[in-house]
Parts: sequence; C-alpha cells; structure tokens
Amino acid sequence: MYRTRKFYILALALLMLVPAACSQAADPVNISESDAGKTIELKKGDTLVVSLEGNITTGFNWEMAAPGPANLKQIGEPEVTPTSGLVGASGTIVLKFSAVQTGQATLKLIYHRAWEKEVPPEKTYEVTVVVK
Repeated sequence: MYRTRKFYILALALLMLVPAACSQAADPVNISESDAGKTIELKKGDTLVVSLEGNITTGFNWEMAAPGPANLKQIGEPEVTPTSGLVGASGTIVLKFSAVQTGQATLKLIYHRAWEKEVPPEKTYEVTVVVK
C-alpha cells in the first residue's frame, strides 16, 4: 500500500508539471518592412510573424511567392488591421508562418492582385530564414 501511495503522489506531481512545460512556448518572432533583406534565425516549432503595409480594398494583398520555402509553412490566411475605420483605408497585413524543418531558405512575399497573372507584383519582400 505504501508503494501505491508513492506511485500516485509521483504521478500527480508529474501531471502538474505537464501544463507548465507546455505553456513555455517561444514567443513569436516579429518582423516588418525594416527587416527586408536580413537573415532571421528560428528554432524548429517557432512562429514567424510578418507585418507589412497594404490595402486590400484595392485588390492587392501580400502572399508567398511560389514555390514557398520548405522550412516554413503558412499558418492560416493573412490578417488585416486597417489604420482607421474609413472605407478604403490602408492598414497592416500580417502573415504567420511555422518553422517546420531545419534548413535555410528565402521567404519571398509579393504584393499583387491575384487575378493579374501576367502583371509583375507591385512590391516584393524577402528575408533569409534559417531554422535550427
């Protein structure tokens, strides 16, 4: 009976440590237009958040140029925060990526209208991403 009680106490202590270990996820790495051309270092499992100016009411949006880097996977769709409540206001477009495998690659984003296939992008944004 003494061993059983010891086992339950140990098991309870371990269960209490699990949430603490899970809650220690790394903070996201935030970059913006001022980081263009730089090298960004991430650890596998980190989140990269890219915030760029744009105005989706004009039909333009930021997206990853194909083919995307193998070491990053986009998380969800771009999120838009307008600078004001006015119709047609520009704002910030946020893209999130997860570092899924080690390696070095270039993350290239293009600002364009998706339906204009033969028109060059209005703007481009590139960073080198190293996942360790």
